[in-house]
Amino acid sequence: MEPIWFKEVLADEIIKNDDIINEMQSIVTDIVSGHIDITRIVENMAGVLTHKDSENREKGMRFFTNLLKKIPQDFLTVTQINFISKFYIDRLKDNHRVIPAVLDGYLTIVGMKHFNISLCGEYFSVLFREIACQSQLRQDRLNIYLTMQITMDKDMEYMKSLGPDFVFGLISSMDGERDPRNLLFLFNFLPKFLANIPLGHLVDEMFEVISCYYPIDFHPSPDDPAAVSRDDLALALCPCLCGVQEFGEQCLVLLIEKLDSSLRVAKLDSLRLLAESCKKFKPETYIPFLKALWSSLYREISHKTDEELKLAAHEALSALIANMAASYNTDQSFENFVKGIIISMQTSLAESTTVAQFVETSRVLLSTANSSKESCFIVTKTMIPAIISYYEFKTSAKLQVASLEFLGDLYDLAKCWDVVGDIDKQANEIIPLCLTAVSEPTKEHQMAGFKALIRTIDVLKPDLVLPFVEILIHIVQHSDDHDILLVSVETTNAIARKYPELIMDLVVKGKCNIEEMVDNKSILQKRLNLLSNLASIDDFTRVIVEEMLKIITVDDKNAYNVVKALNGSISNTSLYTEEKVTQIESDHGLIDSILTWLLKEIKSGSKESLVHGYTLISNTMCSLPSEKQKAVLERHSSKIMEKCQNEAVYYPLLECLYRSLHQNVYDSSYLHILNLSLKIAINNDNEFIKTRACCLVAHFLNKAEFGQTFELLYESLKSYLSSCSKDENICLSLIQLFGWIAKALILRGSDLFMFWLQKILITLSNPECCQQGAEAIRLIVSDQPDCLNARHHCRTSLLYRQRIFQSFANLSEKFDPISETKETYLLCWAYVLEKAPKSVLNNEVGKILPLVVDSLDSDNKDLLVVMIDVLIYFVQAKNILVAQSFQTILPRLVKLSEYVKSMDVRIKSLQCLHEIANSYKTALLLPYKTDLLFDLAPSLDDKKRLVRNMAVRARTRWYLVGAPGEEKDE
Repeated sequence: MEPIWFKEVLADEIIKNDDIINEMQSIVTDIVSGHIDITRIVENMAGVLTHKDSENREKGMRFFTNLLKKIPQDFLTVTQINFISKFYIDRLKDNHRVIPAVLDGYLTIVGMKHFNISLCGEYFSVLFREIACQSQLRQDRLNIYLTMQITMDKDMEYMKSLGPDFVFGLISSMDGERDPRNLLFLFNFLPKFLANIPLGHLVDEMFEVISCYYPIDFHPSPDDPAAVSRDDLALALCPCLCGVQEFGEQCLVLLIEKLDSSLRVAKLDSLRLLAESCKKFKPETYIPFLKALWSSLYREISHKTDEELKLAAHEALSALIANMAASYNTDQSFENFVKGIIISMQTSLAESTTVAQFVETSRVLLSTANSSKESCFIVTKTMIPAIISYYEFKTSAKLQVASLEFLGDLYDLAKCWDVVGDIDKQANEIIPLCLTAVSEPTKEHQMAGFKALIRTIDVLKPDLVLPFVEILIHIVQHSDDHDILLVSVETTNAIARKYPELIMDLVVKGKCNIEEMVDNKSILQKRLNLLSNLASIDDFTRVIVEEMLKIITVDDKNAYNVVKALNGSISNTSLYTEEKVTQIESDHGLIDSILTWLLKEIKSGSKESLVHGYTLISNTMCSLPSEKQKAVLERHSSKIMEKCQNEAVYYPLLECLYRSLHQNVYDSSYLHILNLSLKIAINNDNEFIKTRACCLVAHFLNKAEFGQTFELLYESLKSYLSSCSKDENICLSLIQLFGWIAKALILRGSDLFMFWLQKILITLSNPECCQQGAEAIRLIVSDQPDCLNARHHCRTSLLYRQRIFQSFANLSEKFDPISETKETYLLCWAYVLEKAPKSVLNNEVGKILPLVVDSLDSDNKDLLVVMIDVLIYFVQAKNILVAQSFQTILPRLVKLSEYVKSMDVRIKSLQCLHEIANSYKTALLLPYKTDLLFDLAPSLDDKKRLVRNMAVRARTRWYLVGAPGEEKDE
């Protein structure tokens, strides 16, 4: 028996039986398999498609449209699509009830592979004539817009040929659109339309229909699950307003008008529109408006408090100057514009009485200079001499320092835009000014002068090297200020790179000759710090390193100072590259010399001096390739292991050799060293040595290759630990070791860390060792500067803190701390939460918030600071669970606002109170307002200024709760 769709009664079935829709897939199967042609389906549906009742015609069209949607897009032939297209076009003249199905169906047709683009001309002609787009429902309007987009994607040239009628049709269709989702689609679609379809005489009409939405004044409904934000719409609208050159004059008039309004959002949108327009409009478009634009921009740039507005104004100014620079060689407008800015800013600079005013003005000039090569040339050529004169006339030290920094900024821009050669005369004037500054007796002048010299070192002439060196060496030998010493060494390094021969004669072989040691330890150390820094330069390496290692070998009195200096410099990876350290080790045997010195000093030297040696060896090993690391171990490891067997004091030598090895460096001695390290970690009384042993155990576990090597080490570890006795002292050492093991395992991504984390969590039930358990948790989540990091070739998982948080949260669900250890348990949570990415906390608010609230009642400042930070994060996210706990949270925060043991706790509690008043609805806050205003009064008289400032902010915000005009319940 033939299915019903093979018969003419199909039309009656569609009218009478709503369940016919369930047969849709069967119909499609018969069409695709060739059992029936789609044109025959249309014929069989004739009764419903042409029915006198519009409701039935609507049923027929919806049925046929749904059928088309299920047919593969490449199945229908050109002839079949032509037939269906003409049928749908004819249906556009039908009753309004039928139209939605027609629009939906034609959208399906134009997406088919064999659709003939020429068919859409008639479709759009009838559509624009018969259908008022804005009288349709939102989805139907979107279908019209989507049809336009798809046809343009298929054949842009044909769509151009439709001419003004198509343009006018689009204008008419979108005119009056108010749905934010449809608008967002249109704003994203229009730039392509404008870029490809000529507007002809409809430019004004098109701009008018787009500009009526500017600036976007829209707030999404809080109940909308797919809300479009105001910023989404504003960002999409911007390119539409400057989509074609013909919009230029109207666009600029519009944005200047809105820029001069009092509405902040309009100002921001206008500044962004100006920056965007500079990518599209030609320079001549802006010439009539330059004066008005600069006036508006400068007003926003000079805004005292709104940093977002100021930044947007700077970006708009830069974009405008960059656009105008294209006319530099053809028109005077650009040069006059830039010079006008310079004149305005020179006046502002001259009137500056504070550094803040000076910096604000200089930022405008820097933005101008950074906009283009042409503007950079004009600004730097004019302003460098002007600022040099400004320095000489200004008596304020702070303004002189600010002017030196500004000169450095200008020179950096000149280098960036490659105009230094064009302003050579002006740039050369900076160096004598730097010399004047560093000759001043004040630290501020010297620091600023040296920093400016470093930035402008390229124009330093040889005749000025000696005066600078005299001052630098005097500072190195006589100043005790850490900051000025650092910048002096950096400056000497910069000069040495430009004039190595002069510095070699004047410093290395002259005033800081290493062979002429001085008795003053302070002066000696500063000289050595300078020389070890210079040793990073190829021209100086051999001379300085050889002399330094000679002192380490033969001069017991000064060896420590040399080791300290070398360690300080070689630890600086921006100064000493891995290649440089490898070269020094290969050419001079740095590790051999340091080890020899350490072996002599290890029993008599101070811990501080020895640590410098250990760190220097470790950092040197870090930089060596695997082959060289193996060579160092072959020379020294067996001798040092033998000493460690007898005396643990030698163990740090072993640890500093093995800590920094590559992951592929492994030999049979590892098991022996691991067991020795475990023994020392558990039984040794020296805290430093014990920690070093834990660190090396962690490194072995972290770096061991996956597979047999790791399993061998891990089983040996577990076997050794299972044999340990359980006295109290050993238990405390074991907890520390468990922390290191857990950290090593989680960093390599191993699930085995859960076993050790659980052991640590168990200790939190014991008052005698819970503190050690908390320290172990802190160790796991904290960064270690000298171990378990990428520099020491360890495996480091980027998401390990997320895993710790999740694992600790899961284990804690089964953990119930006793009252004596409750605070320590909360402290562990604080350590975990402090390091966990705040966004991760959102999924566990229900579990974390009770812990935070409990913590607010503790007396531990470390715990309080972290937990209040977490609470502030939840408050800023407007989490409703916080509001439900106001009755408990607010009194505790008020009490902490007077917490005498920590200023930080007082400030953060007041900040949290401010954020609460700033984040939640007035209705939730009003019941607490009166009490809060009274309770916050004492904080206004706090002895610390920062606390008083925050108290004023918090109390003022609470005072405004419920005030007329407050917009907190939107």
